[in-house]
Amino acid sequence: MKKFLKKFALIISTSTTLILAVYMAMYLSSSHVTGLAGEVFYVIEKAGHNSGHPAVILGDSVCNQVFPQREDSENITHLGCNQAITPAGTFLLLKKYLEHNPQTQEVFYIVLPGTISNNMNLNYTYQYFVIPFMNGENVNFIEEETRQELYEKFGKFFVENGYIKNFLLNNNFFMDQYISYIRKKQEKRYAHRISRAGEIYLAKIRELCREHNAELHILPLPMADVPKNYGWDDFRNDISAYGFDDIFGDFIERIHYYPEDWFGDGVHFKKEILEQHIDEIRNKIMNSPAQ
Repeated sequence: MKKFLKKFALIISTSTTLILAVYMAMYLSSSHVTGLAGEVFYVIEKAGHNSGHPAVILGDSVCNQVFPQREDSENITHLGCNQAITPAGTFLLLKKYLEHNPQTQEVFYIVLPGTISNNMNLNYTYQYFVIPFMNGENVNFIEEETRQELYEKFGKFFVENGYIKNFLLNNNFFMDQYISYIRKKQEKRYAHRISRAGEIYLAKIRELCREHNAELHILPLPMADVPKNYGWDDFRNDISAYGFDDIFGDFIERIHYYPEDWFGDGVHFKKEILEQHIDEIRNKIMNSPAQ
Protein backbone atom coordinates (compact mmCIF):
# COMPACT_ATOMS: atom_id res chain seq x y z
CA MET A 1 0.00 0.00 0.00
CA LYS A 2 2.82 2.38 0.90
CA LYS A 3 4.51 1.77 -2.47
CA PHE A 4 1.23 2.43 -4.24
CA LEU A 5 0.71 5.67 -2.32
CA LYS A 6 4.24 6.79 -3.09
CA LYS A 7 3.79 6.05 -6.81
CA PHE A 8 0.41 7.81 -6.79
CA ALA A 9 1.87 10.84 -5.06
CA LEU A 10 4.77 10.88 -7.53
CA ILE A 11 2.37 10.76 -10.48
CA ILE A 12 0.27 13.61 -9.05
CA SER A 13 3.37 15.66 -8.28
CA THR A 14 4.88 15.07 -11.73
CA SER A 15 1.60 15.84 -13.49
CA THR A 16 1.11 19.00 -11.48
CA THR A 17 4.65 20.15 -12.18
CA LEU A 18 4.24 19.43 -15.87
CA ILE A 19 0.96 21.34 -16.05
CA LEU A 20 2.49 24.28 -14.20
CA ALA A 21 5.53 24.22 -16.47
CA VAL A 22 3.37 24.28 -19.60
CA TYR A 23 1.20 27.01 -18.15
CA MET A 24 4.19 29.13 -17.14
CA ALA A 25 5.75 28.71 -20.57
CA MET A 26 2.55 29.93 -22.19
CA TYR A 27 2.19 32.69 -19.61
CA LEU A 28 5.74 33.96 -19.95
CA SER A 29 5.59 33.87 -23.73
CA SER A 30 2.37 35.88 -23.82
CA SER A 31 2.28 37.88 -20.60
CA HIS A 32 3.53 41.39 -21.05
CA VAL A 33 2.17 44.88 -21.41
CA THR A 34 0.52 44.35 -24.76
CA GLY A 35 -0.48 47.92 -25.45
CA LEU A 36 -3.96 46.60 -26.14
CA ALA A 37 -6.46 49.42 -25.49
CA GLY A 38 -3.57 51.68 -24.55
CA GLU A 39 -5.15 54.65 -26.30
CA VAL A 40 -8.38 54.03 -24.35
CA PHE A 41 -6.72 53.90 -20.95
CA TYR A 42 -4.76 57.02 -21.87
CA VAL A 43 -7.83 59.16 -22.59
CA ILE A 44 -9.67 57.80 -19.54
CA GLU A 45 -6.77 58.92 -17.36
CA LYS A 46 -6.51 62.22 -19.23
CA ALA A 47 -10.21 62.92 -18.76
CA GLY A 48 -9.70 62.90 -15.00
CA HIS A 49 -7.64 66.11 -15.06
CA ASN A 50 -8.70 69.70 -15.54
CA SER A 51 -7.32 70.90 -18.85
CA GLY A 52 -8.37 74.53 -18.48
CA HIS A 53 -9.72 74.37 -22.05
CA PRO A 54 -13.23 75.55 -22.94
CA ALA A 55 -13.75 72.82 -25.56
CA VAL A 56 -13.15 69.10 -25.98
CA ILE A 57 -13.03 66.74 -28.96
CA LEU A 58 -14.06 63.09 -28.72
CA GLY A 59 -14.21 60.55 -31.50
CA ASP A 60 -12.87 57.44 -33.19
CA SER A 61 -9.45 56.41 -34.51
CA VAL A 62 -9.62 58.70 -37.55
CA CYS A 63 -10.46 61.55 -35.21
CA ASN A 64 -7.40 60.54 -33.21
CA GLN A 65 -5.36 60.75 -36.42
CA VAL A 66 -6.54 64.24 -37.28
CA PHE A 67 -6.68 65.54 -33.69
CA PRO A 68 -4.08 63.40 -31.85
CA GLN A 69 -5.01 62.64 -28.26
CA ARG A 70 -1.50 63.52 -27.09
CA GLU A 71 -1.37 66.88 -28.88
CA ASP A 72 -4.11 69.26 -27.72
CA SER A 73 -5.01 72.34 -29.68
CA GLU A 74 -4.51 75.71 -28.01
CA ASN A 75 -8.01 75.79 -26.50
CA ILE A 76 -9.31 72.27 -27.17
CA THR A 77 -8.62 69.02 -25.35
CA HIS A 78 -8.27 66.02 -27.66
CA LEU A 79 -9.86 62.79 -26.42
CA GLY A 80 -10.21 61.01 -29.76
CA CYS A 81 -9.94 57.27 -29.27
CA ASN A 82 -11.37 54.51 -31.48
CA GLN A 83 -14.64 53.22 -32.87
CA ALA A 84 -14.70 50.17 -30.61
CA ILE A 85 -15.53 52.15 -27.46
CA THR A 86 -18.91 52.84 -29.11
CA PRO A 87 -21.14 55.80 -28.16
CA ALA A 88 -21.50 54.14 -24.74
CA GLY A 89 -17.79 54.49 -24.03
CA THR A 90 -17.85 58.04 -25.34
CA PHE A 91 -20.67 58.84 -22.92
CA LEU A 92 -18.69 57.50 -19.94
CA LEU A 93 -15.52 59.26 -21.08
CA LEU A 94 -17.33 62.58 -21.52
CA LYS A 95 -19.05 62.18 -18.16
CA LYS A 96 -15.70 61.87 -16.43
CA TYR A 97 -14.24 64.77 -18.38
CA LEU A 98 -17.12 67.16 -17.63
CA GLU A 99 -17.00 66.30 -13.94
CA HIS A 100 -13.37 67.43 -13.87
CA ASN A 101 -13.72 70.30 -16.35
CA PRO A 102 -16.67 72.50 -15.37
CA GLN A 103 -15.33 75.26 -17.64
CA THR A 104 -16.27 73.27 -20.75
CA GLN A 105 -18.48 75.24 -23.13
CA GLU A 106 -18.37 73.11 -26.28
CA VAL A 107 -18.21 69.38 -26.95
CA PHE A 108 -17.28 68.11 -30.41
CA TYR A 109 -18.05 64.46 -31.18
CA ILE A 110 -16.16 63.89 -34.45
CA VAL A 111 -16.72 60.49 -36.03
CA LEU A 112 -17.25 58.43 -39.13
CA PRO A 113 -20.92 57.52 -39.58
CA GLY A 114 -19.87 53.90 -39.08
CA THR A 115 -18.92 54.69 -35.49
CA ILE A 116 -22.54 55.60 -34.79
CA SER A 117 -23.51 52.27 -36.38
CA ASN A 118 -21.31 50.26 -34.00
CA ASN A 119 -23.45 48.19 -31.63
CA MET A 120 -21.11 46.44 -29.22
CA ASN A 121 -19.65 44.18 -31.93
CA LEU A 122 -18.02 40.86 -31.13
CA ASN A 123 -14.64 41.68 -32.62
CA TYR A 124 -13.40 44.50 -30.39
CA THR A 125 -15.98 45.55 -27.79
CA TYR A 126 -14.59 43.30 -25.05
CA GLN A 127 -11.02 44.57 -25.36
CA TYR A 128 -11.81 48.25 -25.87
CA PHE A 129 -15.06 48.82 -23.98
CA VAL A 130 -15.75 46.07 -21.47
CA ILE A 131 -12.26 45.95 -19.95
CA PRO A 132 -11.58 49.71 -19.71
CA PHE A 133 -15.10 50.95 -18.93
CA MET A 134 -17.22 48.23 -17.29
CA ASN A 135 -15.91 48.69 -13.79
CA GLY A 136 -16.47 50.64 -10.59
CA GLU A 137 -19.25 53.21 -10.65
CA ASN A 138 -19.35 53.20 -14.45
CA VAL A 139 -21.56 50.13 -14.45
CA ASN A 140 -24.31 52.10 -12.72
CA PHE A 141 -24.49 54.50 -15.67
CA ILE A 142 -24.83 51.78 -18.29
CA GLU A 143 -28.40 50.88 -19.16
CA GLU A 144 -29.67 47.48 -18.04
CA GLU A 145 -30.43 46.60 -21.65
CA THR A 146 -26.79 47.17 -22.55
CA ARG A 147 -25.50 45.17 -19.60
CA GLN A 148 -27.68 42.22 -20.53
CA GLU A 149 -26.48 42.39 -24.12
CA LEU A 150 -22.86 42.34 -22.97
CA TYR A 151 -23.56 39.40 -20.64
CA GLU A 152 -25.12 37.45 -23.51
CA LYS A 153 -22.26 38.19 -25.89
CA PHE A 154 -19.27 37.85 -23.58
CA GLY A 155 -20.50 36.01 -20.49
CA LYS A 156 -21.36 37.68 -17.20
CA PHE A 157 -18.26 36.28 -15.48
CA PHE A 158 -15.98 37.76 -18.14
CA VAL A 159 -17.77 41.12 -18.02
CA GLU A 160 -17.83 41.55 -14.25
CA ASN A 161 -14.71 39.80 -12.93
CA GLY A 162 -11.86 42.32 -12.70
CA TYR A 163 -9.18 39.66 -12.24
CA ILE A 164 -10.06 37.77 -15.40
CA LYS A 165 -10.30 41.00 -17.40
CA ASN A 166 -6.86 42.10 -16.23
CA PHE A 167 -5.42 38.66 -16.95
CA LEU A 168 -6.81 38.55 -20.49
CA LEU A 169 -5.74 42.11 -21.20
CA ASN A 170 -2.13 41.24 -20.46
CA ASN A 171 -2.00 37.79 -22.03
CA ASN A 172 -2.20 37.73 -25.80
CA PHE A 173 -2.52 33.95 -26.15
CA PHE A 174 -5.50 33.61 -23.83
CA MET A 175 -7.18 36.77 -25.13
CA ASP A 176 -6.90 35.48 -28.69
CA GLN A 177 -8.42 32.15 -27.69
CA TYR A 178 -11.30 33.82 -25.89
CA ILE A 179 -12.08 36.31 -28.69
CA SER A 180 -11.84 33.55 -31.33
CA TYR A 181 -14.56 31.69 -29.46
CA ILE A 182 -16.72 34.80 -29.02
CA ARG A 183 -16.54 35.71 -32.71
CA LYS A 184 -18.40 32.53 -33.64
CA LYS A 185 -21.63 33.97 -32.25
CA GLN A 186 -24.24 35.71 -34.39
CA GLU A 187 -24.83 39.43 -34.02
CA LYS A 188 -27.06 42.13 -35.44
CA ARG A 189 -25.34 44.76 -37.55
CA TYR A 190 -26.52 48.25 -38.45
CA ALA A 191 -25.05 49.10 -41.85
CA HIS A 192 -25.58 52.78 -42.68
CA ARG A 193 -27.94 53.10 -39.71
CA ILE A 194 -27.85 54.44 -36.16
CA SER A 195 -27.34 51.40 -33.92
CA ARG A 196 -29.29 50.68 -30.75
CA ALA A 197 -26.22 51.70 -28.73
CA GLY A 198 -26.07 54.91 -30.75
CA GLU A 199 -29.75 55.60 -30.10
CA ILE A 200 -29.39 55.09 -26.35
CA TYR A 201 -26.09 56.80 -25.64
CA LEU A 202 -26.33 59.73 -28.03
CA ALA A 203 -29.43 60.73 -26.08
CA LYS A 204 -27.46 60.37 -22.84
CA ILE A 205 -24.57 62.41 -24.28
CA ARG A 206 -26.99 65.16 -25.26
CA GLU A 207 -28.56 65.21 -21.80
CA LEU A 208 -25.12 65.19 -20.17
CA CYS A 209 -24.10 68.26 -22.17
CA ARG A 210 -27.31 70.03 -21.20
CA GLU A 211 -26.68 69.31 -17.52
CA HIS A 212 -23.23 70.87 -17.80
CA ASN A 213 -24.32 73.79 -20.00
CA ALA A 214 -22.05 72.66 -22.83
CA GLU A 215 -23.05 72.89 -26.49
CA LEU A 216 -22.84 69.58 -28.36
CA HIS A 217 -21.69 69.36 -32.00
CA ILE A 218 -21.63 66.05 -33.89
CA LEU A 219 -19.41 66.35 -36.95
CA PRO A 220 -18.46 63.81 -39.64
CA LEU A 221 -14.95 62.82 -40.59
CA PRO A 222 -13.86 62.70 -44.24
CA MET A 223 -14.15 59.47 -46.19
CA ALA A 224 -12.74 57.94 -49.34
CA ASP A 225 -14.61 58.79 -52.51
CA VAL A 226 -15.86 55.27 -53.24
CA PRO A 227 -19.43 53.99 -53.79
CA LYS A 228 -19.76 52.17 -50.44
CA ASN A 229 -19.30 55.48 -48.59
CA TYR A 230 -22.46 56.99 -50.09
CA GLY A 231 -26.14 56.29 -49.58
CA TRP A 232 -27.07 57.65 -46.18
CA ASP A 233 -30.86 57.91 -46.53
CA ASP A 234 -31.54 55.34 -43.79
CA PHE A 235 -29.06 57.06 -41.48
CA ARG A 236 -30.72 60.41 -42.14
CA ASN A 237 -34.14 58.89 -41.47
CA ASP A 238 -32.88 57.46 -38.18
CA ILE A 239 -31.69 60.91 -37.12
CA SER A 240 -35.23 62.23 -37.47
CA ALA A 241 -36.91 59.11 -36.10
CA TYR A 242 -34.86 59.23 -32.88
CA GLY A 243 -35.26 62.98 -32.46
CA PHE A 244 -31.61 63.84 -33.06
CA ASP A 245 -32.04 66.63 -35.62
CA ASP A 246 -30.96 69.18 -33.03
CA ILE A 247 -27.53 67.59 -32.48
CA PHE A 248 -26.81 66.18 -35.94
CA GLY A 249 -27.98 69.11 -38.02
CA ASP A 250 -26.46 68.79 -41.50
CA PHE A 251 -24.18 65.91 -40.51
CA ILE A 252 -24.64 63.96 -43.74
CA GLU A 253 -24.28 67.04 -45.92
CA ARG A 254 -21.02 67.95 -44.20
CA ILE A 255 -19.27 64.70 -45.14
CA HIS A 256 -16.24 65.46 -47.31
CA TYR A 257 -14.85 62.93 -49.76
CA TYR A 258 -11.20 62.72 -50.70
CA PRO A 259 -9.44 60.57 -53.34
CA GLU A 260 -9.25 56.89 -52.47
CA ASP A 261 -5.45 56.95 -52.63
CA TRP A 262 -5.37 59.38 -49.68
CA PHE A 263 -6.31 56.48 -47.41
CA GLY A 264 -4.01 53.63 -46.47
CA ASP A 265 -6.69 51.12 -45.55
CA GLY A 266 -9.75 52.74 -47.05
CA VAL A 267 -10.52 54.45 -43.72
CA HIS A 268 -7.40 56.04 -42.18
CA PHE A 269 -5.36 58.75 -43.86
CA LYS A 270 -1.87 57.96 -45.04
CA LYS A 271 0.82 59.60 -42.92
CA GLU A 272 2.18 61.65 -45.81
CA ILE A 273 -1.30 62.94 -46.64
CA LEU A 274 -1.80 64.20 -43.11
CA GLU A 275 1.61 65.85 -43.15
CA GLN A 276 0.69 67.73 -46.32
CA HIS A 277 -3.00 68.47 -45.78
CA ILE A 278 -3.71 68.43 -42.02
CA ASP A 279 -4.75 72.09 -41.82
CA GLU A 280 -7.10 71.75 -44.78
CA ILE A 281 -8.65 68.58 -43.38
CA ARG A 282 -9.19 70.10 -39.95
CA ASN A 283 -10.73 73.22 -41.43
CA LYS A 284 -13.13 71.17 -43.55
CA ILE A 285 -14.26 69.22 -40.51
CA MET A 286 -14.67 72.09 -38.10
CA ASN A 287 -15.74 75.03 -40.20
CA SER A 288 -17.10 74.43 -43.66
CA PRO A 289 -20.01 72.34 -44.92
CA ALA A 290 -19.54 70.16 -47.96
CA GLN A 291 -19.92 71.82 -51.32
